[in-house]
Amino acid sequence: ALDVRHTEGRRIFEKLVKWADVAITNQLPRVQRKLHTEPSDLLALNPRLVVAKGHGQGQRGPEAEAGGYDAVSYWARGGVAHVLTDEGAARPAQQRPAIGDIPSGMFLAGGICAALVHVSRTGEGTVVDTSLLGSAAWNLGPDMAYASLTGEQLPKAPLKDMAPLIRQYRSADDRWVALMMIDEARYWEPALVALGLDALVDAYPDAAARKENRESIAVQIGAVIAGLDSAAITERLGSRQCIFSFYSTPVDVQTDTAVTANGYLMRHPEHPDLKLSAAPVQFDDEMPSIRRAAPSKGQHTREVLSEIGYS
Repeated sequence: ALDVRHTEGRRIFEKLVKWADVAITNQLPRVQRKLHTEPSDLLALNPRLVVAKGHGQGQRGPEAEAGGYDAVSYWARGGVAHVLTDEGAARPAQQRPAIGDIPSGMFLAGGICAALVHVSRTGEGTVVDTSLLGSAAWNLGPDMAYASLTGEQLPKAPLKDMAPLIRQYRSADDRWVALMMIDEARYWEPALVALGLDALVDAYPDAAARKENRESIAVQIGAVIAGLDSAAITERLGSRQCIFSFYSTPVDVQTDTAVTANGYLMRHPEHPDLKLSAAPVQFDDEMPSIRRAAPSKGQHTREVLSEIGYS
């Protein structure tokens, strides 16, 4: 923790910049100008530096100086809330915590990694920029492409137009199960046999026949699933390598066998009942773990300064 407005604090800051590989900031441009922390200031001190910036609306245009949060720049302005809100709903869909911050941070991290490769090959520093609004546009890429071509929103597929093996059904124990067997020819027989609907296999042997009768077929599949609990459905479909999943709550995910086996949730070292999500990238087949709690502001100031030669 440094006060860069103080002479000695500025001296330490500049020494850190010369020592560092990457500098990351979410300061607004006007703050960077005031504190002399713009990319040009930092690259003058360290020509091999990667300068990474995070914005609300981006680095150009009339709102480059405006602040932003994921609730407005990503969720609302980026179109995400609109496409996830049912037509005619009394209120828009409510965002989950940091739903725009987290992917935007991952995009920034990916850009930093690419920039470090650039530095290693050319010896030249570079600037990386990510915004919450840009992240939303990327995440809604198919919607944006459709809107640009048609001038309209990408419609949600009516249920009657969805293939029977690409639908959601409700089980006897009141859980939604999603079938997602896009390669219908591959999964038609295994799925129908698993559900005890062997007669439908030969009754609708080709894609044209299945398409013409998809609503009738879906009704029959739904009736079978409605009579089975989730354990029975899992046993039947799983035994024939069908592609499906039940809709899970965050509580369900805590005990998901794949989540547990792969270490996607890590126990906090100071709070044994607390589990935190692991970064979704792993290296060298190592299970991720939290070695220590997150530092408080300035907690490691002395340790960092000792690395650059201060007593």
